[in-house]
Amino acid sequence: MSFYNELNAAVYSRLSGGTALVSALGGTAIYHGVAPEGRALPYVVWSYQASNRDNWTPSDSAQSVLFVRAYASTAKKAAEIDDSIADLMKTNLTLTNWTNFWLAREEELFLPETDESGVTTWMCGAYYRVRLDK
Repeated sequence: MSFYNELNAAVYSRLSGGTALVSALGGTAIYHGVAPEGRALPYVVWSYQASNRDNWTPSDSAQSVLFVRAYASTAKKAAEIDDSIADLMKTNLTLTNWTNFWLAREEELFLPETDESGVTTWMCGAYYRVRLDK
């Protein structure tokens, strides 16, 4: 059984349950994969960078690397939102059919993105390694 749907639900539940994060975003502007076109800043997006079934144990085990990042109009705001994300992602996630036994923040990224019209959007986030067992 795939863990993606459960992991998506757990990530969304964790992030949308964070009072400081929801306040900083002005609501639950938290998306899997990509934000809706035309979505006003700020918002958060998470996606999968890599996943595999490693089966290190007799039970089913897997790991994923998630890229969780904030987008905002200023570097300061993007970093503040990322700080809220980091606080929320310090403890293991709750899934129904899988056990999250490892959750770690790994590489961090902080980049400006300038569109064709010259508008700069700041992205600040990190990769999170999630290890699961069933």
